[in-house]
Amino acid sequence: MARTRIEIREARKEDLDQVVDLWEDLVAHHSDLSIHFLPASDGRDKWSKYVSKKFSEKSTKLVVAEQDDEIVGFMLGMLSPNAPIFKEKTLGNISDAYVRPELRKKGITREMLKVCLKWFYQNKVRTANLSVAAANFEARAAWGQMGFKPHMIMKRMDLDKYPAKDMIAGKPKVVRKKVVKGKDKKQPRKLR
Repeated sequence: MARTRIEIREARKEDLDQVVDLWEDLVAHHSDLSIHFLPASDGRDKWSKYVSKKFSEKSTKLVVAEQDDEIVGFMLGMLSPNAPIFKEKTLGNISDAYVRPELRKKGITREMLKVCLKWFYQNKVRTANLSVAAANFEARAAWGQMGFKPHMIMKRMDLDKYPAKDMIAGKPKVVRKKVVKGKDKKQPRKLR
């Protein structure tokens, strides 16, 4: 059985429709993980317009994996400004990445990542970030093997369920500090 070659390259305008198709597969995969990833009814159209606009911006790099004239994976890298309080002014973000399930564990994501990392580095970026769904164990393991480490932990609360529902229904309590006489008084320092 002959193996077909997979080419990793920068996306071209004519690749965008196939990238959007793969994005829908990515969203379907995440929707299976959590209802919080369910797309809006016009999600495909909005993401298509978004990626078409981003595609032409200098702050975006869209990389694709192509096999037999078909796009089988993509990665969207973006340069993003960091909060102005930090020394590092610009961050590299992997916004979206997807490879067809039957082609995973063949190094395709790693090869697309190499293109994005090189581009980040050429743009004087020294940190690359990405977000991964907590329930996406396969992706968490893959990104970890490529060198990504936990940095921030995002927490989520469903406002229609306990404990948020109880908090919303209740009135805030007045919080008072309990003062014990004699314990909070500071003793004057003796001078020598």
